Amino acid sequence: MVSAFDVSATALLIVDFQADNFDDGPLPIVGSAQVLPLAKKTLAAARAAGMPIIHTKEVHRKEMVDFGRELDGTEPVHCLESWPGTDFHSDFYPRDGEFTIAKRRYSAFFATDLDLLLRGLGVKMLVIMGSLTNVCIHYTAVDAHQHDYHFFVIEDCCMGSDWEAHWAALKSMEYLQRESRLIHQEFIEALSASSQAVAASASIPS
Repeated sequence: MVSAFDVSATALLIVDFQADNFDDGPLPIVGSAQVLPLAKKTLAAARAAGMPIIHTKEVHRKEMVDFGRELDGTEPVHCLESWPGTDFHSDFYPRDGEFTIAKRRYSAFFATDLDLLLRGLGVKMLVIMGSLTNVCIHYTAVDAHQHDYHFFVIEDCCMGSDWEAHWAALKSMEYLQRESRLIHQEFIEALSASSQAVAASASIPS
């Protein structure tokens, strides 16, 4: 378990916390009621610490020409640009100074400028929460791994398509990077330790 973060080199990546994913949208989702208050605390802690924050939003054109193979599986049509529920959930709406990424596929890295953004920010580690654990979170974590970023997943701030898939995806991600699973309180405590370390360092006379 991480004991502290280098806040300047770590970003909180919030994957697809969109209104429909909390408000009975078209996708099958479990855990949204439990996740909502914990994720709000997590976001507040990251903001207070001054950690870079990146929000992703899956969005598809109303003509549905950019779904690719997404509709071959269980998922119905979702996240059309013309739907109000495709926008960010009001409790997670990006603030000025935070970054947004629109994506057409599951991974936040695929056909986006996320990697360029992270390199520009000097980020080497990602802390990920969002939906769905077994789809967009999993594929994003895999791509983060393949781009040589360290990652952590806040498991009690992620929502899956069902519980079995949720836990299986977390296990798969931990297979890629050991001890990469956190709960929200561990993340908040590590941020607090980081802030205390910075404050102590600043108080030492040069």
